[in-house]
Amino acid sequence: MEQLNLELIINLVGAIATLGTLAYLAIQIRLSNRLAVSAIEHQLNTRVYDRRFSIARDDEFCEFLSRDWGNESFSRVEKTKVAQYITMLIVDVREVFFQDKLGFVSQHLLPARIEVLKKGIMENEISKSVWAAYRHLVDPDFAIYFEREVYPGGIGQELEAAHPLSKVAK
Repeated sequence: MEQLNLELIINLVGAIATLGTLAYLAIQIRLSNRLAVSAIEHQLNTRVYDRRFSIARDDEFCEFLSRDWGNESFSRVEKTKVAQYITMLIVDVREVFFQDKLGFVSQHLLPARIEVLKKGIMENEISKSVWAAYRHLVDPDFAIYFEREVYPGGIGQELEAAHPLSKVAK
């Protein structure tokens, strides 16, 4: 009888220890996931902050960014600058989109990136031509999301030819 009670106590202690271990592991996994999200967001945001700091130190590029891209005529070189800058912004949003899809970033990060683009930077012909060319190169899920958010009325396919690096671009 004593042996049976001792075995029951040992089994009970083992079960409690197992539950405690599982609870501890669950807490550690949750913490690790939160740290991973934090690290990914830090990396994405650091890249943006570094880019902004570099731009802020470059008077010539700041002057270029402050121009009205929709109402000014640009040289082919300037159009290429705009196209490369816009491509960089789209690539950034695309990366955040995939991290968001995987649940690796907080819910506010993707909408914040999209809101910046919706402030008008995507409304000029060069920006639209960049997207028209780039949308064929990205995951269809991202293309659908991006167009729904940034170009809800859609954009014409003919804009692809207006891309500064297009062979038919003027």
